[in-house]
Amino acid sequence: MTLRILNRRAFSRLALGASLAALAAGCSRPTPGPKAITLGRDVCEHCNMIISELRYAAQIWDARRTRARLFDDVGCAVSFAAVAGEIDDPGLLFWVADAGKPGAWLEARTASYKDGFQTPMGHGYAAAPAGQWPTSYADMLAAVRKKALCEPASAT
Repeated sequence: MTLRILNRRAFSRLALGASLAALAAGCSRPTPGPKAITLGRDVCEHCNMIISELRYAAQIWDARRTRARLFDDVGCAVSFAAVAGEIDDPGLLFWVADAGKPGAWLEARTASYKDGFQTPMGHGYAAAPAGQWPTSYADMLAAVRKKALCEPASAT
């Protein structure tokens, strides 16, 4: 068995390789999921208002930018995704704040909704766990799209 002694050049290459490997591991893509919102600092991507009330907030995962898009009102998220042509995509990752537990996130399609709240942009809907409130995702979506006038045009 021979013992190989590394010269400075070989050691430098080895150290550089290890450093680049560690750096690459630290720069991995973020896992899709809702992020913590900083009230009074984060901004709604649809209306550009500062998010000041967590219980009506929503988030949509932007796969191209590998980050969550933030919204101050579920109606803003629906309008934004409708205009972008994403709202009807079954692969869209969409979360809404649990109005009863601000800071907890619910998958938008399985949450239940209730109208009549004074939300930041006036869409009026808040979310709760499935079955807790009377309105389904599909019914909330249709009502918000109608109110925001972003219903898809019918072919004639």
